[in-house]
Amino acid sequence: MKHRTYRLTGASLVVVAYLLSACERQATTPQHATEAPSPAAAPGKDNTLMAVSTSPAVSITGVELGSAAMRPQDLPKRQKSFTTGDTVVVTIKTATRDAQARVPGRLKVRWIDPAGKVFNEEAKPVTFNGAGVDDFRVAEPMGWKSGNYRVEVSLDGGPVVQEGFFVR
Repeated sequence: MKHRTYRLTGASLVVVAYLLSACERQATTPQHATEAPSPAAAPGKDNTLMAVSTSPAVSITGVELGSAAMRPQDLPKRQKSFTTGDTVVVTIKTATRDAQARVPGRLKVRWIDPAGKVFNEEAKPVTFNGAGVDDFRVAEPMGWKSGNYRVEVSLDGGPVVQEGFFVR
């Protein structure tokens, strides 16, 4: 009887070893080989860049600048020129592929001055659910210097969407 027990244990070990080797092969397969490629940034209808997340479940569908937080119906009203005392707000419109899905992610915004230097950088976690709007704002307490500025928006470290603006 002991002899059969050893055979069953040996057979069990063979099965476990086979399963573990299958797991190891899967783990060594590059992730990108099984995932659909992430689309690159592409021009939107008004020639601004639209980007997608590294996750195909969420995408940035619009980036607009204004001096107050905008509602989704206000997004077409673009503001590209500001005065030295304005607070600049970037409104980011996003959408999940599945409108019912709750997808965790991270939005990041970098504000860049006329000299090309980052003067403010901010990121926040967001749980995306269907179509949504998030905003970030920046102000210069001593007043903006005149010139061309830009803001860069990214989603989960994916491609960057850029919007330029002018302070007069």
